[in-house]
Amino acid sequence: MKVLTSFFLIVSVFLFATTFPARISVLLSNELDNAGTTKGYVFNEVKIECLSETSIEAQSFEKGSVVIIKPGANGLLMNDTQINSDSITIKGMIKVLSAKRSYGTPVYEDTILVKMIDKGIILINELDIENYVKYVVPSEVPGWFEKEAIKAQAVLARSRAIADVLKGPKDNFYGAHCDDSTKSQVFNNKEISEIVEKAVEETQGKIMFVNGYPVETVVYFSTSCGFTSNNEEVWSDEQGNFPGAVIPYLRSKPQFGKLLVENKNEEFWNKFFRAFWGIEKELCDFYDRESPWFRWKVTMTREELENVISKGLIAREKADQLLGVDAIRTLQGIPVDINNANFSIGELKDLKIVRRGEGGIVMTLRIVSENGIYEIDKEYNIRFIIRPTKSLTGFNRDIIIERHDGSTYSNYSILPSGYFVFDIDRENGKIKQVTFYGGGNGHGVGMSQYGANYLAKIGKNYQQILKTFYEGKIENIF
Repeated sequence: MKVLTSFFLIVSVFLFATTFPARISVLLSNELDNAGTTKGYVFNEVKIECLSETSIEAQSFEKGSVVIIKPGANGLLMNDTQINSDSITIKGMIKVLSAKRSYGTPVYEDTILVKMIDKGIILINELDIENYVKYVVPSEVPGWFEKEAIKAQAVLARSRAIADVLKGPKDNFYGAHCDDSTKSQVFNNKEISEIVEKAVEETQGKIMFVNGYPVETVVYFSTSCGFTSNNEEVWSDEQGNFPGAVIPYLRSKPQFGKLLVENKNEEFWNKFFRAFWGIEKELCDFYDRESPWFRWKVTMTREELENVISKGLIAREKADQLLGVDAIRTLQGIPVDINNANFSIGELKDLKIVRRGEGGIVMTLRIVSENGIYEIDKEYNIRFIIRPTKSLTGFNRDIIIERHDGSTYSNYSILPSGYFVFDIDRENGKIKQVTFYGGGNGHGVGMSQYGANYLAKIGKNYQQILKTFYEGKIENIF
C-alpha cells in the first residue's frame, strides 16, 4: 500500500511555515442536533442579542440590545434599515437567538461575519484558536471526563484546527476554514465548564507532530472494541481506492493490559466479541469497559433485515455514484439500481465476512439473497446497510440494542460499529433471525475517548494518553 503524503499526512505548507496561525474562521449552522450533525447553514434572518457593548458596522449597541438582520433587495437590512452591503461585521459577545443548539441558544464572541447569499444569510465566527478549542472540547467529550483525558482532547482539537487553517479557506464552507459540525469538529454545541477552561489553558499552544511536522489526521471516536484500526482499513484514499493509503501514525493498537493473541482469526474474533455475554469468559481488563457501548448485541428477523438491507443498498449506491467509487457491488443477480423503486434483495439467504482488518473491523461484507449476491466495502457502508431501526424494517417492532452494562437503546440510527460477529438462526433451512455481537461505537481509528478517560483514571497524563493511540510527539507552537 502507498503512504499518503498530501491530504492526510502532511499539508505541504507546513514544510515552509515558520509561524503558526493564531486565528480560525468557523461557518455556523442554523441548527445542530445533540450529536453535532448540522441541519444547514443558511438563515432566513438573524436575530441577535448583545451580551456586551457590541460594534456592528461602526455603530455601537449597548448590552441587551436586540438586532435583526435580513436579506434585502439591495443588500442586508439591519432593524429594517438598508445597509447597502452584502456583508456586515459584528464585534463583541452576542447570543444568536435564531440558532438552535443542544444546550439552547448559542453565544459567540470576537468577530462574526454576516454574509448575504442567494438563498439567505450565513454566519462565520472568526476567533483565536485557543478560544475555538475551548468551545470545541465540551462538544466532543463529556464534561464528567477526567481532566487529563480532556487535556488530551484539547491537544487533538488544536492540532486539527491548525491543520484546517493552514489548508486555507474552503469553498464548501463559504470561505471559512471549517464548520461547527461533525464535518469538521463540533463547535459550541455544549456549555463550557471550569474543568474544560483549565484543560485548554494547561495545554495552551500544544499540538501533535510526526517527524517534525504537525499532523492533520488526529481523529478520535467514542469507544473501542478492545483494538483500534489501521486507517486504511476504514477509509478510502483521495482517489476512492479501498483499502486506503497508509498513515503511519494511525496504526491498530490493543486497548487493554495483557492478552496473548496467537492468531486473530474468526475463531478468535468470535470469542472476543462474545465476552461479557456469558458465552465466553472475560479475556482481560479493557480500557473501554466503562462505556455502555463496549459490548453490545442486537437481533433482527430475516424479514426486517431484508427490508433494511434493500433500502440501505440503494442509499449507499447513490452515495457511490456521487463519489465515483465502487464500494457497493453486484456480483450476480439483479443490480442495485437507484432508479428502481421496487428494488429488493428478496429472501435473505446468508451473510459472510469476506475481509476483516487487523483490529477486528469488518472491511467487506457479502450478502447472499434470492435476487442476487452483493458485496459492501467499508465499515460506514456496512453499518448503514444494517441499520437497527424500526423506521426502515416495515414492521412496528422496536429494534433493541442490549449493552453489556444492562442498559438498552431502541432504534439506533446506524449499527454502533463495524466490529462484530453474528449468529444466523435457521428454521427449516430458512433464516429466522440474525444476532450481531459487537464492540465499540464509532469508526475505531485514533483515540478512543472512553479509553482515554480510563487511562486518566489510573494516573496517566495527557501526553501518555496520546502516545497510547498515536505515533507522534507533542510540541508547543505558541
